[in-house]
Amino acid sequence: MTIPDAELLGFDEALYLQRYQDVAEAVACGEWPSGYSHYCIVGRTEGRSGSHEVDETWYQKAYPKVRGEIDAGWAANARDHYLRVGRHRGYLPNKTAPRPNNAADFRSRFGGLWVDLANARDLIRGRLDLGAITPQQAALLCKWVHDGYVTIENAVPEEILDRALADVNKAYEGGFPSLRFNVHGVGRNLSWISPVQANPTKALDLHWFSTSVREAIFSDKVLEFLHLLFERRALATQTLTMWRGSAQDGHQDSAYVMYSLPMQFCASWIALEDVHEDSGELFYHVGGQRMAEYLYHGRYKSVAEARRLQPESDVADAMTEHVEFIKQKAYGMSLPTERFLAKRGDVLLWSADLPHGGSSISPVFTRKSIVTHYCPAEIVPFYFEDGRRNEIRRYEGKAYYSSGSYGGNSRDVSKPSANGPSAETG
Repeated sequence: MTIPDAELLGFDEALYLQRYQDVAEAVACGEWPSGYSHYCIVGRTEGRSGSHEVDETWYQKAYPKVRGEIDAGWAANARDHYLRVGRHRGYLPNKTAPRPNNAADFRSRFGGLWVDLANARDLIRGRLDLGAITPQQAALLCKWVHDGYVTIENAVPEEILDRALADVNKAYEGGFPSLRFNVHGVGRNLSWISPVQANPTKALDLHWFSTSVREAIFSDKVLEFLHLLFERRALATQTLTMWRGSAQDGHQDSAYVMYSLPMQFCASWIALEDVHEDSGELFYHVGGQRMAEYLYHGRYKSVAEARRLQPESDVADAMTEHVEFIKQKAYGMSLPTERFLAKRGDVLLWSADLPHGGSSISPVFTRKSIVTHYCPAEIVPFYFEDGRRNEIRRYEGKAYYSSGSYGGNSRDVSKPSANGPSAETG
């Protein structure tokens, strides 16, 4: 049984716990992380409800925009309108219902980007109506809000792809002496060794050395979408360049990629060649960014934050539990799982909490690609705070980049100098 999307969007945590004391007690003692998790896995099959009863006659009379929006196809009826749209505006489902403190707030206690606000669809429509975005941009943003990702076909021009692929080949043949690699089953932060082409391997921050990789990760169509999300310049804080697939379990980047604002970032995956089925292609659970949050030690969004504040504790078991948590929630929410069978030059961008991973790798096919994590330029990656690196470089006046593996300490070139913008130093 598939849960209707509106039911998931309309779930009210406080109402559910108030209605079902047994669930509230189970959440309080740690048996369930949230009422939402209970509903997705158990509650819905037991006929429990996590949404308010909607007085459709009163609702349409109280809120005059509803009828027109139903006629425009925004919702099937008044109840559906409340679940999908109205409740995020502070509309009440009936005359006696309590009003939430901030119906348009973020899903996560850790905040997010503006597209993570509960009323993001209204914000997108408003920007479209004002002429601030195009219909095509609005469609991409709405898909992002609903699915947690977008794909942009032919996002990177052929001439840039050629140069980037040449540098990736050079890297995996040992052509960048300072470049480091994480090689599954062998070791982390290694200099080039011959197994890098055979094992699941990640070349670390090739963008620090390669102009062509920077051209790819900051290509015009990618930057256009990043600017829509961030509403200011982007900072690329990490790239992972792959020869083959990662064979990585389903995970959420927010657990492993830490920023001063934990939910204000996103990632991209650039295909440097056509992706064949069974080549270790990327998979993702569509809409999974809406699943209940997994917290390390019941408090922290990321592994890095848990280790920073509770260094004596071990998070290895929790990391394994998080993988199983994702599988369970994806199954309970009936989330579709898609695989990114990209064509050369296609780009997938996804949100901080979208669950994704890598399929088993093939001994026959390569899967040459670049993964990049970006945040707004004033946000700080965790490796600035731990003292390893804090150098920021400018990319052609369009964006910025840094690295947790190379470089040193320098002034923040994102700030304009008295003599104008700083030149790119890489």
